[in-house]
Amino acid sequence: MPAIEAYYKEHKDQGLRILAISMDDPEDEAKVREVMKSYSYPAAFQRDADFGDYGRIWRMPMTFIIDRHGILRKDGGVGPPSIDLDLLERVVTPLLNAAGS
Repeated sequence: MPAIEAYYKEHKDQGLRILAISMDDPEDEAKVREVMKSYSYPAAFQRDADFGDYGRIWRMPMTFIIDRHGILRKDGGVGPPSIDLDLLERVVTPLLNAAGS
């Protein structure tokens, strides 16, 4: 999440949107809210999200990258689960640069 936060701060003015989805139990909501105070992008709770079209969530973290047209560009269930600045630069930056396409 720190790498995602750094990338978000650098690119949010280019239209980048990030949403964290907490899979935590409802009784842990206060803890989740406390953790998310360290990040400038929003979080939602699993109970409030409809992400069934992304398949079974079988590991965490899982990160999905979706372009401006709603096309899935990185499936969180494929490949290593970690996200770092290099991956974000390789996968997301070209999508941001293609903003008008």
